[in-house]
Amino acid sequence: MATYTGTVRRESKQLSLWKNQPSTKTREVPIDKILLAIVLGLTVFGLLMVYSASAMLADKLHNDQFHFFVRQGMWAVVGLFGMAMTMKIDYRLYKKRAFILFALYMTIVLLCAVFFFPKVNNAHRWILFKGFSLQPSEVAKLALVAFLAYYLEKYANRVEDYKKVFIPTAVTTLLIVGLIGAQPDLGTALMIFITFAVVLYQACVPIRHLATLAIPVVPALVGMLVFVPWRLQRLLDFLNPWKNEQTSSYQVVQSLIAVGSGGINGLGYSQGKQKLFFLPSPHADFIFGVIGEELGLIGSIALVAAFGAFAWRGFKAARHAPDRFGNLLGTGLTVLITAQAFFNISVALSLVPTKGIPLPFISAGGSSLAITLAACGILLNISKHEGA
Repeated sequence: MATYTGTVRRESKQLSLWKNQPSTKTREVPIDKILLAIVLGLTVFGLLMVYSASAMLADKLHNDQFHFFVRQGMWAVVGLFGMAMTMKIDYRLYKKRAFILFALYMTIVLLCAVFFFPKVNNAHRWILFKGFSLQPSEVAKLALVAFLAYYLEKYANRVEDYKKVFIPTAVTTLLIVGLIGAQPDLGTALMIFITFAVVLYQACVPIRHLATLAIPVVPALVGMLVFVPWRLQRLLDFLNPWKNEQTSSYQVVQSLIAVGSGGINGLGYSQGKQKLFFLPSPHADFIFGVIGEELGLIGSIALVAAFGAFAWRGFKAARHAPDRFGNLLGTGLTVLITAQAFFNISVALSLVPTKGIPLPFISAGGSSLAITLAACGILLNISKHEGA
């Protein structure tokens, strides 16, 4: 009863603030230099770690130890250019019905288009064209957050209306989540769903409305985990990764060995051993294992602290935004990046079942890095505006 009463008080108090908040003038302030420094630092650190983790593999596969480093560097340049552009564009320009609808329609078209392209690693996740690849799920993240921020601001005075507010946002989210889950990419689908829940909570949509999603979502999730053999195997491997250390749980076991070998101080940059054809694709989803081995506990904690600092500055920018759209957009973008980071790190440490989720800014992956940097540009632009 006490918990329920506290929840009602939170909703009533915050909802009152949302409804009755007077319109404020906007003043432009200097860009959040701390947030910018964190983003640039993580990007540079990612490039260094991609080289360290991939040099031997690149030399074996492409006869060029800089192959993956150069590719990542090129995408970093594209992403930094995109970030510079989105930093300059007033985020409120995205708050247009035509833009939101176009972004949603294009996202759905791209998510459907992936099924007409060849599978890569047994999944339809990429649009491939003459050496160029795009992962539409990355675009979907930004489009959905923008839609949620737009729609929840538009109906800020009716957030308790189940049919008018909750149903449209939930149906749109479930459509995108369903298309991504069918690729299959359950990890990204879960990240998007978590972001959806946080943004609606921030907008003061009643928790009881969110709870109704358990009816369709929980059975579907259980079905995808239990009745899909390879997902069930991952769950069993999570419970005891050492049982199948040479087969199905090989990658996570090698990651744990890498992290354990690093100790407190690490073996030193580029001195790791597990990347020498023990840890599969060490420059991609399990790059945190290489970081733990080479930079040790100290380096690993520093990286976690950097993402924590990113979350702090991101939420600060969202909190001081002069309008609800900026608040919800900033919140959604911050949750997207930090939740993905901590999920990736948890996978590398076997704290959650194995899932292919890249580490933002760090893992090799072109479209992921470029779109993440573009999202950071939007967040930095939000930080330039405060309510006067």
